[in-house]
Amino acid sequence: MWIEKRTNHRFKFVEQYKDPLTDKYRRVCVTYNRNNCHTRKQAHLVLSKRINQRLIVAGNQILKPKITLVEVVHQWLNYFRPRVKFNTYRNNVSRAKHILNDLGNDTIITRINSCLLMNYFDNLFYVHHYKNSTVQKFRGTLNNIFKFAMQHRYLNRNPLNNVQINYHYNFSRNHLERNFLDDEELKAVLSYMYQRSPHYGRFCEFLYLTGLRYGEAASLYPKNIYPNSHGQVIAAVRGTLVQGKKQPSPKTTESIRDVVLPEQAIQLCINEMKSHDSPAKFVFTSDRGKPLGNTVLNTWLHHAKQDLRIRKHLSLHTFRHTHISKLAELGVPLYLIQARVGHKDAQTTKEIYLHVTKKAELILDNKLDQL
Repeated sequence: MWIEKRTNHRFKFVEQYKDPLTDKYRRVCVTYNRNNCHTRKQAHLVLSKRINQRLIVAGNQILKPKITLVEVVHQWLNYFRPRVKFNTYRNNVSRAKHILNDLGNDTIITRINSCLLMNYFDNLFYVHHYKNSTVQKFRGTLNNIFKFAMQHRYLNRNPLNNVQINYHYNFSRNHLERNFLDDEELKAVLSYMYQRSPHYGRFCEFLYLTGLRYGEAASLYPKNIYPNSHGQVIAAVRGTLVQGKKQPSPKTTESIRDVVLPEQAIQLCINEMKSHDSPAKFVFTSDRGKPLGNTVLNTWLHHAKQDLRIRKHLSLHTFRHTHISKLAELGVPLYLIQARVGHKDAQTTKEIYLHVTKKAELILDNKLDQL
């Protein structure tokens, strides 16, 4: 700091600093009537405060030193993990590993541009043959990584903003019927699962009759099945099963719901609980009282697909889609179906609904000539 004497016995206290945006030196000053120990101390405090404020504003526009993609991903995953459900975190970890493998661990994050990302998404479509929905999930993971990088000043803009992904036109609709079973296929698959194990058969049939997700049905306690005030027996969905343990909340807020059980679903629960020598913790369990594992069930469904020669996608989630298609076939309004299966605004539910109702309209149109 230096002092310049002004006219009328006034003194200008001046300090110099380097602007990080321009690398040029700039000045700040303050004027007092006296030049003594007190005013010099006061001027130093005021000038330091002004310089710090300017440096903070400039610093917010300056990127931190160059950082690699792998470093950002690891930081983001540590930030992300306590904020989401376990399965959400695990799926993002899997996609992040894939992204790092394709884009390169040592890639400097500021060098990632829209051209590189468009080529990457094309690679997901035409090399890995991923579906639209899968590529959308990869885009979501990348978007979260870039947003995190912007918050920590590793990036000053999101490179995804200018990326136009060339999704397959009507890909999911052209293959929509592969997502759910017709009556004959459903009967054959359930019979196959009952032959493997009555526990497997009852569980899969329960999924079809209720539209519950695997984790929602597998985590049901006996106390979660009870009559409501209208005398209907419901399944109170209040959690999900993750690695054999019940989590306190299901997939989304909309997933917390009461699902009315048809008579057959009630009987399945009764038969399942009666099948155990001693009371089990969960409604649906193995002979040893353990929760039914989705890996084992999906493996047997894969065998069923091959043995029964079913040319459709077949997994535990197929029963949920089949439930939606059956409700649509019965004329249940879309908003009621969405509420029942715990979807606020799901594209798959809408597409199945529209597909089934349009098919029903076609059948009606063909029968009008018979009047």
